[in-house]
Amino acid sequence: MRTNTMKKVTLAATCLAIAAITPTAWALPDGNTIEFSNCMLSMPGSPATAAARCGRLEVPENPDEPGGRMISLHIAVADASDPQPEADPLFFFAGGPGQAATETWPMIRGSLRGINKTRDIVMIDQRGTGGSNKLQCPAEDMPDLNAEVDFDEIARLARECLAGLDADTRYYTTTIAAGDVDAVRRAMGYEQVNIMGVSYGTRAAQVYLREFPDRVRTMTLDSVVPMQLALGQEHALMLDSALNRVLDDCAADAACRERFPDPRQGLARLLADLRSNPRSITIINPVTGEQEPLTVTAETLAVAIRFLSYSSESQAVLPLLLHEAVTEDRLDRLATQAMMVVGNLGEMIARGMEMSVMCAEDYPFMNFGADYSDTLIGNLMLKGIQAQCREWPAGKVPDDFHEPFQAELPVLLLSGERDPVTPPAYATRAAAAYPNHLDLVADGLGHSVLRNVCLQQVATDFITTGSVDEVDTACVDDIEGSPFFTTLLGPEP
Repeated sequence: MRTNTMKKVTLAATCLAIAAITPTAWALPDGNTIEFSNCMLSMPGSPATAAARCGRLEVPENPDEPGGRMISLHIAVADASDPQPEADPLFFFAGGPGQAATETWPMIRGSLRGINKTRDIVMIDQRGTGGSNKLQCPAEDMPDLNAEVDFDEIARLARECLAGLDADTRYYTTTIAAGDVDAVRRAMGYEQVNIMGVSYGTRAAQVYLREFPDRVRTMTLDSVVPMQLALGQEHALMLDSALNRVLDDCAADAACRERFPDPRQGLARLLADLRSNPRSITIINPVTGEQEPLTVTAETLAVAIRFLSYSSESQAVLPLLLHEAVTEDRLDRLATQAMMVVGNLGEMIARGMEMSVMCAEDYPFMNFGADYSDTLIGNLMLKGIQAQCREWPAGKVPDDFHEPFQAELPVLLLSGERDPVTPPAYATRAAAAYPNHLDLVADGLGHSVLRNVCLQQVATDFITTGSVDEVDTACVDDIEGSPFFTTLLGPEP
């Protein structure tokens, strides 16, 4: 009897101790008007999940018609582990355009763990993505390495996608979405927030800052899109630049240089051969595990290399895959690796939203007379954008949309040296508008660099202190790319 009594006393004491350190209610500002409940976030094409709290907010599709059609914004919050979090949370802007912030959380939460200790992290699926009236095109509109490039077909698919959407796509621009974000901020009762964007999300973050400057405490930009840029115009040039850096780094590495002595010349010969003599090969589909026929053209190879150039990890295997393709005519491994990346992107990107942003904000400002035929991917991407945007209704953007604007708040800009989309020069260009900035470049890294533990700590310290002057950046000098694979087993020991 005494033993049972002691157990009850011990259990009661434990419960009291837990209650002492656990908030009785989730701590949102008193002014919050959104009803949140427990939810599980998942990432398309991945088994990864993460617990959060989810809610919804109704906003007008056309902001000038508040009494008209409404759309529902999907919002998720990863509450801070500290029971008394800071009053200014982090609002996260996803990339793409077309990615949903809530769907990226299972992938990025480890990178933001330090920030999430003391601050809630708020993820709003930008209108047209995820759970916010997603503008999803049919599966056959997704990138397909096996599809012959036919710009008339690309235009037809854009028309079909548009016809199938329940939306007026003119109202899915970044500027209108910034208004949604501030509507969420007001509804949640926050006076000020920190903002963070990755890739296209850096444009979305900057647009929010321009529209609501008094509401932002700090801004963190990873893989920066400067406001002046028509995104897509320079993709061919940036890919070549990044690939050259990868091959230069291979040449500077003794083991890689010895194993793959002449990758540039070999790639040039292979591309020339494929232009006149496409290869019919069989690959194992990495998703289904089934054999599939694939016709490899010069365009196919270029697209595959582009997808494999995004991360340091896939860049590390590129010299090996190119060597196999050139010397052994083994194109299957390169194509299979690229298909894995393409498949994940196809599930994560809402193509209708992507076109709504691109055709309003970038297409009208592009130079389609530019000739990139001497690059790896040539004029393929420009022609694809042109074919789609000729069919897609363009929303309005402010006259000064692509003009930089001055802001005095602390700004952290992060870039990967080998980024094939948003190179370090883009961050430098953007930084000119932010005199109170810290601009860091990570050697050997590609696109989206906050996966690096050093830069995670830098970002955490920056947001904690709210200052560019109090951040220890010494570890940045030690960052390097993934070691090059010299065989399929990996790098030399």
